[in-house]
Parts: sequence; structure tokens; C-alpha cells
Amino acid sequence: MLGNVKATLKLALLVLWIVLWLAPLAIAYKLKKLSLRDRIMMVSCAGMLKIIGVRVKVTGISSPIRPLLVVSNHISYLDVVILNSKTPMHFTPKIEIASWPIIKTISRMSGSIFVDRRPEKLGEGKSDVLTALSEGSMVCVFPEATTGNGLHMVPFKSGFFSLASETINDQPVTIQPVAVTYSTIRRLPIDTTQWPFIAWYGDMELMPHLWNILKVAPIEAELVFLEPVTIEQYENRKKLAAHCQKVIDESIQSIRSRHRHTHVKPAKFHPRFLRVKN
Repeated sequence: MLGNVKATLKLALLVLWIVLWLAPLAIAYKLKKLSLRDRIMMVSCAGMLKIIGVRVKVTGISSPIRPLLVVSNHISYLDVVILNSKTPMHFTPKIEIASWPIIKTISRMSGSIFVDRRPEKLGEGKSDVLTALSEGSMVCVFPEATTGNGLHMVPFKSGFFSLASETINDQPVTIQPVAVTYSTIRRLPIDTTQWPFIAWYGDMELMPHLWNILKVAPIEAELVFLEPVTIEQYENRKKLAAHCQKVIDESIQSIRSRHRHTHVKPAKFHPRFLRVKN
């Protein structure tokens, strides 16, 4: 009962916080004050994490190199909030989100680039990303193209890595891998029965999932900015994608290993691990 009361208060405060920041965001967007808009998004996202109860530890730094394309693993909608709370980024949500009420408006005002992931349309999305990079924006893509169940990463798709072959103002597009790791719930390592509270995948609905997050918090997450790379260091985009997935996975496993308590018995797998979002 107490958990439901706390979650209700958090949800009400979260909605109020978002509403309060919508007007300044809309004004900055309308006046094309892009640096102000990005600052507003950072402060807004940091506040949302505070309300939800997500603490974020950051390792490494966001590269100052431009043009810069960030690639990250993808577990939950919280990934976007965590990333945007630390450094201004533009994201590439799937085109279907452009039809979601409210979220589509916030996404457009924050500079998101909606991408149609059908093979015949992906070229248009890459062109839009390249335009944003040429304007000095940092763009983040999730090469898994979906959210995973928290246990294992979905294999990276190499489509957007072809942008690493492009140059802007005689400078090559640099890729920076970034690892997002959720390590603890209520100060204890996350076990296999708890991942469905964090990971958003399969047929999970947004509001019930968010409600569960509000109930189980506090949650500890770690954000690791890894070494930037260019395609010159690799033979092709597929090997570049494989490298980025490898270093991100190694970072995640290292953090989980550090938090894992050896005395905790392995838990049974939650049935939701049988369903992964396509």
C-alpha cells in the first residue's frame, strides 16, 4: 500500500514537472534558440530522473570531437532520459513514435530525427542524421534498433555505421560508443526476476511499466563514455559495428560483475524473457 502511495505521488510530480518545462521548451524551439533548448532538455531530464529515483554515475567524458555520432545499447525509454541528462543529444526514434500523442510533440521540439527503419527508407533517415551532424549536433543512435530484455544485447545493425565513411568540412564522422548499465534496485544487484521492471520490451505497455519503475526505485545506473573511433581503424562498417558492440558489452559486464554478490543464489528466469521486442 505504501509503495502505491509513493508511486502515485511520484507520477503526479513527474507529470507536473514535464508540464512546467513544456512552455520554455516550446518557446526556445519556436525562437530557434537551439543551445537554450538543449540546456532545457538536460535540466528537464535530470529532474525527471530525480523524481523517478534513478541515480546515475558517469565514467569518461563525452567527446568534444565534431562531427560525432554516439552509439549506445538500448534497454528502456529511461536510456534517453539518462543520456540527455548528461550531455545534449539528438535521438533517432522509429517513425511510429511520430504518431504518439504528446511524445511526438516533445520529440520534435527536442530535435529528434524520426527514422523509417524499412530498408528502402533508411537512406532518408541517414541523410537527416548527416544534416544534423553537419550543423554541429551530437546525434545518438541505438544500433540494436529495439530494446533488449536486459540480459543480453541484441546484435548491432550496421546501417548507420556507414555514416562513419562521410566527411563534414573535411573532418570524418567520429563514432563514440556509450554503455548504459542498470546495476542495482534498492541498493541490491538486479537479478533475473527484476529485469522486466527495468527493461521495456516485447508487448509491454508504457504506463504499467513506468508505474512499476516508480514502485521499485531507487535504481542505480551507470553511464560510460568509451573511446571514440573512426572507420579508418577498421576495414568496413560491419567490423566497426562489431567493435562498438564488443566494448559496450564488456563495459556492461564489468559493471555488473562489480555489483554482483556471490552469495546470492541465481534466480529463476522471468517468463517475459521469452518475448523480445521486434
